Parts: sequence; structure tokens; C-alpha cells
Amino acid sequence: MKIDKNSNVKKMAMIFPDFEGLPLKYRASIAPLGLTTLAANTPENYEIEFFDGRLETIPEDLDVDIAVISAMTPQAKNAYDLADGFLEKNIRVVLGGAHPSLLPDEAIEHADAVVVGEAEGIWEGLLADLEMGKSERFYICEHKPDLTGLPRPRYDILNDDNYLPIRSIQITRGCPLNCEYCAVPKNFGKKYRIRSIEEVVADLEALPPNVYFVDDNILLKKRNFSELFRLMSTMDKEWTGMAPLSIAADKEYVKLIKQSGCWSIYVDIGPSVSFGLKKEITSYSGMVERSLEYIKTLQDSGIKVMGSFIFGFDYDDESIFDNTLEFLEKSKVVEPEFLILTPYPKTPLFDKLEAKGRIFDRNWSHYNTTHAVFVPEKMTPERLEEGVNYLWEEFYGRMNYVEERLGANGDVESIHKKLLSSIPNLFRDRTHALVVEGISEMAGKKDVKQITEDELIRLWLKNPPAIKRIVAGIINDLGYGHYLEE
Repeated sequence: MKIDKNSNVKKMAMIFPDFEGLPLKYRASIAPLGLTTLAANTPENYEIEFFDGRLETIPEDLDVDIAVISAMTPQAKNAYDLADGFLEKNIRVVLGGAHPSLLPDEAIEHADAVVVGEAEGIWEGLLADLEMGKSERFYICEHKPDLTGLPRPRYDILNDDNYLPIRSIQITRGCPLNCEYCAVPKNFGKKYRIRSIEEVVADLEALPPNVYFVDDNILLKKRNFSELFRLMSTMDKEWTGMAPLSIAADKEYVKLIKQSGCWSIYVDIGPSVSFGLKKEITSYSGMVERSLEYIKTLQDSGIKVMGSFIFGFDYDDESIFDNTLEFLEKSKVVEPEFLILTPYPKTPLFDKLEAKGRIFDRNWSHYNTTHAVFVPEKMTPERLEEGVNYLWEEFYGRMNYVEERLGANGDVESIHKKLLSSIPNLFRDRTHALVVEGISEMAGKKDVKQITEDELIRLWLKNPPAIKRIVAGIINDLGYGHYLEE
């Protein structure tokens, strides 16, 4: 179907497909940023409807002119299946995102056009071509866009009830580090580009109190970030983001980060630490001790630490799993993530393993860090998967305890602890605090020992929609499902 050139208003669906492999399921309740950014660059005569396949079913009877699908590698199969269905119905399809950018020749088999790399500067031209009934097939970002003057993402296309009350924002693009397993330099280039601090501050002022910086590294360009964090110290914001663990080497910088509103940070407990956990290699033991010191520095400042652990490097043998548990017991990292090394297409890691004939699985759905798709050096693929699954089960079995207590009586306390135990570690104390705050706000400052089960459930349901979704099953099983419909 050609887009009706006689109608000025066009209908567009923007789709983020589902994919397998989110052990920390609440992460699906953080809204993706890419398509809201693309929506901000879309002409005003397009009516945009956004669908998140992780949280909702994509309607089969979409009445749109164009379907725009953004996909990472583990989403590729679902993206292609959706795209093929739209093409059969004569709906124009545009594919973009990390995976189509890496493998555009594969993606074009399922689309009218593929955006390769960043869309700024080529997006409006692509839409104009489609409106005229033509397509150049590949729309390639030849020159990385200047980040100055970028429009604010179209957060309004999101269904707020689907997501945690946190907004994502991007300050930088590109990375000069070129880690062998990372696709960021391929998609965004090796040059580190940073937005105007004034524009970032203006965007932050327009956002709700809770913010997530999607940038991969807030240690590079420390001078720019220091300026931003000083300005944020006067703002009423709480934020989380990603950084290398070495960020804690500068205690004054950590102090500034905390003052700016940082309440948690996601760090990569890198390969060097993993290497150091091999007890027979004493030359790296200092890296392990240094990492424990850095984690403590962040924790002592009041910043919760989330940690990424990757397994499957050539030096990893089966001892790595129990050694990692021992490290976690010492470090008290509140939320670790256990990932299998994954050779994403076009990365140096993929090329190296491919050249050695070690990649045996090319099902993109398995490239989600929960499957071994190559043959490790010192264990079987099956044992690598078993070891990582063991870590998920063992850590969260040991450490998923509930310290927070209401001080209520009997069944009320039991219900509260049961609900609290279902909340991700990272958010548990905040959820508990919201319930406690609700009790203190009750008329007459009600004594917590007098609170009823019904009152407790009602207080829990004052949590953000994403938290309510997490506990809905338990509330229903407890016999209070009728409150979910109020």
C-alpha cells in the first residue's frame, strides 16, 4: 500500500519487540529511549502510537501507514516476524536499531528501508521517500550528528502505567574504548560526543524527579560531568546510571555524584576482577581487593551498587562461579547481574571466535547473555550455562532476605514481608518506606500495631503502577484481588 499522498496526516506505529532473557524482569518496566528520541525527530503530521512488546501484545490489525521497528540482536527474530506480517498487509516497514545497523543486508530482507546507525539527519528524508512511493533501501548515517540542539524525546507517546516512574536521558554517544565484546563503537562511533550541559540541565528541569542516564560511561569527560553534577546538586533529582568501577578511585568525584542525587549506580565488575578471582593467579589478587575497596567507597557514600559479571572468557574455568559468590558475600553488592559472554555480530569478539570456528549457534534469539553460543576454552557450553544459572539461583536464594519490618502484628506483618520479598532488591527499601510513610499519614497518625490487612493492601497499591504489577499475583492469591480493580 502506498501512503496516501492526498492525506496530510499519516499514521505510524513505533515498536520495541519482545525478547527472551531478562532474569531481572523489572528492567522491562524501564521505558526504552531510542524510539521516543526518533519520535521527536518525526514530522508533526505523523500520528505516532508506541508499542512495547515486552509488556503488551502487538495488535495484528494495526491500521497504520508505516511500522517502525527498533531491535537489538536478541530481538531480531521477533522484529523480522512482525515486519514480515506488516509487509504482507502492504504496510511500509522501517527497521533500525543496533542489530539492523550491524547487519543491514539481513534486515532489508524484511523491510522497505533500513536505518544504519543514528537517524538524525536522514530520518525526514527517508519518510519523504516513502511518501513518494520509493525507497533507497539503506539510509546510512555517514556523519555522526552533533548532539547540540537535539529535540527532547517524545515521552508523551509512552503509556506511563507500563513503566517505573523514571525517565531516561542521554548525555553522550560513542565510545573510544573499543572493548572486544561491545557493539557501541560500531553503532555510535569511537569519538565520544557530549551534549551541551545547558541543554541537559534544561531537559532535566522538564523531567520528573527520577532519572536514568543511559550513557555507558560517566567517567570519560569527567570535567563535563563534574560541571553537570554541580548544577544538579541544586536540583531536586534522584538518578541512576552506569560507570566503570574505577569511578570510585576519586573520592571527591564520588562525593559530588552523591550530592547531585545519585542513589544507585551500575558498574561492570570487569574481566580483570574475574581473572583475579582465580586464586592460583596471585598477581591479580590486588585488583580484587581494589574492587572491594571501590565498592565500599560507593556504598559508604550512600550509593547502592549494582554489578555486572560476565562469564565465558578464555581464562574462566568452573571455579569462577563459587569464587564469584565469595566475592559477592564480601562486597555486599545489592543487585548483581550474571551474564554469559556474547559475541554480537561485527564485534572483534565475534570475528575472533568465528575465525577459530568456535561459534556454533547463530539463532539471534539466543544472543541475550543467557545462552552460550560459542565453545568456551575451559568448560563446555552446557556447563557455562549451568554455572550462570546456579549463580542466579544461589545468590538470590541466599541474599534475597527481607530486613525491613513494619512492626505490625501477626498476619499483617507476614503479608507485608511476603509482598516485600517479591520486590527487586534495589527498590525494596524504597517500597517499604512508601508503606511506612502511608501509615504515618493516616488520620491521627495511626499506630502501626493497629493497622489492618485491608489497610495494608490499600497502602501497597499506592505504589507506582510497575510495582503494583509485580505484586498483583500475590495480592490476588491472598484473596485481595478485588482491590486491584479499584
